[in-house]
Amino acid sequence: DLDVGVKLPQIMNFVRSGSVSGISSAYVHLELTSTIFSCCYNTLRGNPISTWGEMLNICIQNAVILLVYYYYSCNLLQSAGVNALRTLVGVSFHVATAYALLSGMLPDVQLPPLVCEPLLASMPSACDVLPGMQLMAIVPSLIVLASRAPQIALNFSQGHTGQLSLLTSALFFVGGVARLFTTLTEVNDPILLAGVLVGLLLNTLLVLQLLLFRTATARYMEGQRKSKKA
Repeated sequence: DLDVGVKLPQIMNFVRSGSVSGISSAYVHLELTSTIFSCCYNTLRGNPISTWGEMLNICIQNAVILLVYYYYSCNLLQSAGVNALRTLVGVSFHVATAYALLSGMLPDVQLPPLVCEPLLASMPSACDVLPGMQLMAIVPSLIVLASRAPQIALNFSQGHTGQLSLLTSALFFVGGVARLFTTLTEVNDPILLAGVLVGLLLNTLLVLQLLLFRTATARYMEGQRKSKKA
């Protein structure tokens, strides 16, 4: 299974360089939140493990990345206690999120009339109450968009991809294609399918950026290494 160690190249990039430069904090946190939502949704739905087992692997690796990110992004001007508290708060948030989802605490929601009524002509169900379970299925797609979009924008603005791993992104792309196939053949869940398609599209954009900015990234990383030796 390609997803068993899909994030390991990214983790090794951080450890080898001793840096998380070029990585968006929002990207790290939202990636973990997205996989927590996906795992909880599939667990509660009782979907076959073959359609989401790799997501559990990725979730665990995202948790490791969060800890590594905190370790290497510690502000040297802050005390060890402040950095430890920052890490504890971040980890506690994700644990509480998983507990709340598995306990069925996600409420049903309804869009305000001001938002949903203009959509009624094209979407008759726009003002319907959205059950918590359905919301749980939609949120990962929104989170993936919210996490990848800042990273993609950051890559464009800085002209390089920093510590992002091409191998990890490429494995994500291949895994996304495989996940699309299993979702189409084993699960009749349009919302889950939409989430897979969104993730695959954004992973494709990241891979293209990593290839497009490869030379610029190499120059940037070389400059980082020289500045550390100086």
